[in-house]
Amino acid sequence: MAVQTTFEGYKYNGIEQAKEVAKKYEIDIPIGQSSSRKERSKLMANYRTGGTPWVIIIDKRGIVRFNDFHIHPKYAGNLIAELKEEQREE
Repeated sequence: MAVQTTFEGYKYNGIEQAKEVAKKYEIDIPIGQSSSRKERSKLMANYRTGGTPWVIIIDKRGIVRFNDFHIHPKYAGNLIAELKEEQREE
């Protein structure tokens, strides 16, 4: 699943934009939203993210597989495909 965390640009960086990006890159996963105009995202605080676009990919066992500023879409797609394959093998 993907979670959109926005600390600025709420008018332009909402859940709908996150869904559009996922569709554009054919990433078929659930997408949520963490944060509001009044409260910073707890996810951002817990994982110490530091900018936009920050990407964290966590596998189903809770292991962080990627946590850094920006990820190339092709690399992200490949990593997600790899994680899906690992899940099928279990």
